[in-house]
Amino acid sequence: GPNGVLGKREVVAFIGSHACEVKSYELSAPTVTPISRTTAVLVYRAEQDTRCGGHPVPSPTWATSLYVLRGGRWKNVLYQQVPASR
Repeated sequence: GPNGVLGKREVVAFIGSHACEVKSYELSAPTVTPISRTTAVLVYRAEQDTRCGGHPVPSPTWATSLYVLRGGRWKNVLYQQVPASR
């Protein structure tokens, strides 16, 4: 993200802080690309009306998540988003 790399601990702490107010959130154009039997990439477009710390969150964006199958569960191991063209 804009502030560098965050680990699970930092992400969980941020979500638990309630620093963001989400008024609306919509996903579209989801695409899943299998890389192997245990790895897949999810790409989608997100539009939202969200403020964090009083500041608007960029919208719309394209988000990419890398998932791996570990212990019988799909886990998100990488997330990145970029501003989308309107």
